[in-house]
Parts: sequence; C-alpha cells; structure tokens
Amino acid sequence: MTIAACYLSSDGVVLGADSTSTVFVSDPVGQSGDYHHFNFAQKVFEFGNNGSTAGVLLWGLGSLGDVSYRTLIAEAADEAERSYPDGLEGVVDIICSFLWKEYNTAYGHLVTRVSELEKTSEKSEEEWMEFYNLQQNLSGGLCVGGRWGASRRFKAFEITFNPSCLKPAVKELAIGTPKFWGCPNLIDRLTFGIDEYLYDRISQSEKWTGSNEELFELVWQGSLGQPKNIPLREAIDWIYASIYTTIKGMKFSHLAPVCGGPIELAVITSDRPFRWVRHKKLGEAVNSNIRNEN
Repeated sequence: MTIAACYLSSDGVVLGADSTSTVFVSDPVGQSGDYHHFNFAQKVFEFGNNGSTAGVLLWGLGSLGDVSYRTLIAEAADEAERSYPDGLEGVVDIICSFLWKEYNTAYGHLVTRVSELEKTSEKSEEEWMEFYNLQQNLSGGLCVGGRWGASRRFKAFEITFNPSCLKPAVKELAIGTPKFWGCPNLIDRLTFGIDEYLYDRISQSEKWTGSNEELFELVWQGSLGQPKNIPLREAIDWIYASIYTTIKGMKFSHLAPVCGGPIELAVITSDRPFRWVRHKKLGEAVNSNIRNEN
C-alpha cells in the first residue's frame, strides 16, 4: 500500500509519496506465510536522465513480475528521448504502452481468470473472495507530471489500471486540487469528515433512508474548505503534511503499517527541470540501522 499525492499549481507540479512496500513472504514449503513491510522502496522517479522535465509517481501494484517500475520508466524514457513527442500527453501514451505490455506479460493468466470470474453469474463465497483479491492485488496507478518539448506549460495525468480494464485509464488533473492515491482514507476523513468506505456503509445501511445525493449534501456541509491554487512552497508543505499525517495515523492505529518510511518529494516548474525536495540516499537503510544502534 502507499500514500501517494500530487498537487498541480500555477507554479509547478508537486509529487510525493511514502516509502513502504508490502511483500508476502511464504514459508519454505509454500503452505503459509505473512506480509512484511519494507520502508525504503522508491515511488517517485525522475523520468529519464538528470535534467528531465517530467516525473512519475507510483501506487498500488508493487512490480510487473520480474520487471521493476524503475526499469519500465527508464525504458519508456529512452523511447521518449528517441521519438520526442510534442507534449506530456505523448509521454503518457508511451508509458501506458510499455506498462500494459509488461502487465499482460506478467499477469495475463490472472487477467484471464478475472474475466472468467466476472462471467460467472452465481459465484461461491470462495470465488467472490478470489475475485476480490485479484482485483485488489492487481490494481494500481501512476501519476505523470511536468512538461515536455518546447512548451513551458506543465500538466499532470493520472493513469490507473486493474485486471478488468482493456487498457489503462488516463485522466488529466486540474490545477489547484490535490490528489491522493493508495491509502487516502485518513486525509479524506480529515478533510471531508468521511472516507468512501464509510460513506458506502452508511448509504447502504437500512438505517439510512435518504438518497445518496442527500447524504453527500450532509457530508459536504461539514467538510473543510480548501484554498485553490496555492504557491509552490505551500503546496509542498500540504503534500508533505498529508503524507506525514497518514503515516502517523497508520502507525498509531489497529491497522497494518502499510504506509511509512522516508517521505520523498519532487517538483517540476516552468523555469526549472525535475528537482528533489526530499530524497533518500542509496544507503538510507544502512544509515537508519546505524542511527538505531546509537
């Protein structure tokens, strides 16, 4: 799981994420196992070599079989350098093409199984659980932000995928509206007083007799108003604070620590290329052990 965030302001694009990756580790004979949480994964990437004007943010599915996102992004960046599309939309198309090819190579057999389960009209409890787990474990997304080519105008695009879709879905983000992915529940509750899961539980409860629109209106009246199109440094603060709050909220709760580790932040502006605001070094895990020993 992840807490990933993007803020698109008129000053630039801010990308941020935690560093926790969740990996299932089985016993030697494959009969049991448990989930382990590693706190030094990479989820924010510069798209290409130093001086690039685009960045990529990840959440959800941790890898594409034996191909890492780092490799996928590097190969997509090589292709973008060769073909050099006119704008960031072309970069998004290249990333989607590379992503979907590797996704189907790694998980094509599971995608087929999801399709079979979708066509089963009367699923058993085990089949419903299998379907839910496949949907949950094979879904994810990327956010591509920055600019490309001669234009100084920057944009950000959300790319989402799951085993039921025919191709990744792409959505352009609006200026002045923060976006959170992976585990946005705590920020949703802080901002709106409710998250989508609690909203669904209330709306589907027999004790709620109003319409979904009426419930939304009640929730919206109690939400926090948010400033629009704030300055770049304030946007950095907002993204950092949101990720930090999520990490601590998960830590001091009954939930598994699926968000944690160092917070990474990057920006791309109209006058400068990709720049790190916070970035962990390659020896961060080793340095962390040394600090703990002292």
